[in-house]
Amino acid sequence: MKKLLFLAVLIILAGNGKTLAGQADVFSYDAVAIENQMGQLNQLEGFLAENPGTTLTEMIAEGNNLATLINGPNGISGFNILDEKVFGIPGFLWGCLLSVPGVVIVYFIGQDPAETRQAIIGCVVSGVAYVAWGVLWTVLGYSSWWY
Repeated sequence: MKKLLFLAVLIILAGNGKTLAGQADVFSYDAVAIENQMGQLNQLEGFLAENPGTTLTEMIAEGNNLATLINGPNGISGFNILDEKVFGIPGFLWGCLLSVPGVVIVYFIGQDPAETRQAIIGCVVSGVAYVAWGVLWTVLGYSSWWY
């Protein structure tokens, strides 16, 4: 039995190493493209340092090509940061699965009122479902046809 188990583990490990070796290109990157993008960000930083108070709408109206760094398809808009969830989990699930502790976690870690509101809604939904389950269990559990 030990030999069979050892053989099975050996086959699994050998197969796992083979599949990981074929995915090496996933972790490769283009250093030239990264340097190019960082150079463009440095140009944008220099432009904004020379022209304090310049807004994105002014840059777009002037036809400044540096505005595409912010507003383009691969833009670096700061509003994307506001959409981040606490540990990547939506507030509703925190509230629904952990109830009051989930709401507290979202409130103190996320510090986003919209996410906290979603956590509270999840907590209420979980509470209503819990009460409904209890009522259903009580009604069906004590009825004569259930036995």
